Amino acid sequence: MTTSKKTLRKVTQFIRDQNLSPIATRLVVGVSGGADSVMLLHILHYLGYQCLVAHCNFQLRGEESNEDERFVFRLTQQMNVPFYHVTFNTKEYAEEKAISIEMAARDLRYDWLETMRQTLQADSIAVGHHADDAIETFFINLTRGTGLRGLTGISARNGMIIRPLLCLNRKEIELYMLENRLSYRTDSTNYDQTILRNNVRHQLIPLMEKMNPSFRNTMKKNMEQLYEASSIIYQDVEQSTSQLLQTDGKIQTIDIALLMQTKNPHFTLFELLHPFRFNSATIQSIYENLIGISGKQFFSSTHRLIKDRSQLLLVPMEDEKETSFFITQLTSNLQINDNLTLEISQPVSSADITIEKQKETIFVDAEKLHFPLEIRHPHPGDFFYPFGNTGKKKLSDFFIDQKWNLYQKEQAWLLLSGDAIVWIIGTRPDNRFKVDEQTKKVTKMRIL
Repeated sequence: MTTSKKTLRKVTQFIRDQNLSPIATRLVVGVSGGADSVMLLHILHYLGYQCLVAHCNFQLRGEESNEDERFVFRLTQQMNVPFYHVTFNTKEYAEEKAISIEMAARDLRYDWLETMRQTLQADSIAVGHHADDAIETFFINLTRGTGLRGLTGISARNGMIIRPLLCLNRKEIELYMLENRLSYRTDSTNYDQTILRNNVRHQLIPLMEKMNPSFRNTMKKNMEQLYEASSIIYQDVEQSTSQLLQTDGKIQTIDIALLMQTKNPHFTLFELLHPFRFNSATIQSIYENLIGISGKQFFSSTHRLIKDRSQLLLVPMEDEKETSFFITQLTSNLQINDNLTLEISQPVSSADITIEKQKETIFVDAEKLHFPLEIRHPHPGDFFYPFGNTGKKKLSDFFIDQKWNLYQKEQAWLLLSGDAIVWIIGTRPDNRFKVDEQTKKVTKMRIL
């Protein structure tokens, strides 16, 4: 039996053992043009899978990236399989999200592959990671501090992503390509020593192999044992995290008191926050400030964490292009955002209107309004005269009385006439604009 046939049987058995996608199912196959992805396509196609080739051009290597795309296209024509491709401005995306180029490329790739899987109604997404990739990832995660989960290697299945070549090492792949006379592209950045993965591949692993010729097999066993140990540990942790992480509208909250009652609060906090892209150093700082004063904020590339009195608030990072609006005249309605629209009536005689007592509606003395009106979020030092009271009250004190958390305070909308607050929209109007016996014209404002 040839080496290629042994390799083919090894992959076939691995697919069965790991319960990956059954033969003949429809797969989106990520093909970069490198040896591992070309071999992956060759084997899956030979085994009878319905392969839909997906290629990403990240525009990181100029004409070399374009040639990779052309190579994969020609390959799909030779094999008579469908070809789909996309081009990304990876550097711009990385700058926008404040993440590394490698992370940006990964996010863009997997998001698009999942979109293609759904669009093409495929069973899974197949990618060409192999055993050496798993070892390299172990050391990369070790240096980055990704926790115990990051030291268990790469899984054969992760959601809709499958890795049929994880049972092979790089030498086996190279031999298979040679015996089957398969051409492939070599990424010129594979030898760039400024890239951490290349340092691990070309310097660290060869050094470890000198110390232990069976290093790769030893690492495979180490990662398997770590995976088994982590499975036991994470059973308790996942039960805790499911109870601790609560969703409240757009935000997610973590009860600090409940967190501190877990067996290992620091470890649990790491597991809670790491999926939101907080690194280990930031999580350590958050942990050290759990008992500190409210108002501290911490940032990842995707989320903002606010330390409130009794909770941690996780808020998605959003680009709010407009944080204030001006109303130059009374109109039929004004859309503030996707969730908030105001209906504003033309002034009518006070004798012709019936005052309704509803939280979503206010009636104001139209002659007391001075245009332009402004709609904005609270500023430090804001105050108003709550309807029903005669005295002045700081907005910050009012929010405390309402038991609002810091995020709710930030997201409140105020309607102002000049410097005077007319309405904490949807919550409380200001006494100075109320309708009384002297009012001649009334304007009705209502949240739709």
